[in-house]
Amino acid sequence: PKAWFSGPSSHHCKCIKRTMPSSPTLPLGELRATVEELKKENQARPKVAFSAALSESKGPFDTDTTLVYKHVITNIGNAYSPSTGIFKAPVSGTYYFRFTAFSYTNNHRRVSLYKGGQLVVTVTDIQSGQDGEDSGSNGATLQLEEGEEVYTQLKAQHHVYDDYAHHTTFTGFLIFP
Repeated sequence: PKAWFSGPSSHHCKCIKRTMPSSPTLPLGELRATVEELKKENQARPKVAFSAALSESKGPFDTDTTLVYKHVITNIGNAYSPSTGIFKAPVSGTYYFRFTAFSYTNNHRRVSLYKGGQLVVTVTDIQSGQDGEDSGSNGATLQLEEGEEVYTQLKAQHHVYDDYAHHTTFTGFLIFP
């Protein structure tokens, strides 16, 4: 079929030929095969995600101490160890990590995220006598190789608070392999 429209003046007319395909671009069988292929690809893709909380206060200690989040909320892929507090990448890929640390009156807080022993990001709170409860969060997207480790550490002479409400947490997940 042909369609027309008028230009700036009524004396000019341009004609445009439009063609509509009589069938979809891909045959239905091909579309179904593509959907099945994508389903298989998604099923084969590794699934890695965890969230954990301390459940009790920690510190102050005389040395920097790896925080062990024993209350596991989610641990898909079992890459987080609730006995060591360490996440070990089961596959190479891009991961996102986030941690939140809570501190109580008159306690200094400094918690840092480490990748393979190297400092990545930190949250700090130096409280004065009139300061109350504070919470701080930080996070980072990291490229990890299979077997690399990520964890948080409490700085020496610092403190984090936690209880049944899970104020202090550590979370991570695979964005893509």
